[in-house]
Amino acid sequence: MEFLECIKKRIIQDDELKNELYSLILYGSFVRGDFLENVSDLDFFAVIIKDESIIPKLRQVLEDCTKEINAVEVDLAWEYLENISDPLRRGVPFKFLTIYQEDFLENHIVVYGKDIANILPKYKFENLLSWRIERILKLIERSKRNPKLMHILAGETARLLALINGAKSLRKKDIVNALEKIRDEEALEVYRAYLNGRKLKFDEGFLTRFIEARIDRIKKIL
Repeated sequence: MEFLECIKKRIIQDDELKNELYSLILYGSFVRGDFLENVSDLDFFAVIIKDESIIPKLRQVLEDCTKEINAVEVDLAWEYLENISDPLRRGVPFKFLTIYQEDFLENHIVVYGKDIANILPKYKFENLLSWRIERILKLIERSKRNPKLMHILAGETARLLALINGAKSLRKKDIVNALEKIRDEEALEVYRAYLNGRKLKFDEGFLTRFIEARIDRIKKIL
């Protein structure tokens, strides 16, 4: 993958980036194998030592080196190295480091620096499910009047429903298959619309009702 070599070369040539980056990781659908052109994001995670001011420069490097990849956008999350020992309680509890940690650990590539797999605490999906659904409910108010964010929350809710009903992984095909088996047509419609070029055809009221109803269903299973 030439774009990864481009990124690594650019980092090595820049003393500020080279000295401040503990790790740069590519993860998500591109590594997992279910990346969809013009639908999926290209997901990177940077672990920095102490100076967050390098993030705009790093983002520019990523955008320059991935121009040929037909991603919707380059998504760059970052965290301080000192918080990696317990991201759930320190810093930002990113989904891919906490409730979806197993997928991250199985599907990531270290582009530059050191792997963080050996310093991350091990979280289990079933232990964090209640925490995550309560967090989604709290995020509804913050996401109102932002259709994209509301649809992302609804999509994740559909994904959680699929996972507790037998989906084997975060692969898009596995999620769709699980939703088909439980015959949840609305969840399928929400999730497929998200995959189909992220067409936001649902209004805020529908998405709010959908999230709350499916979370109630998840709680009953728990």
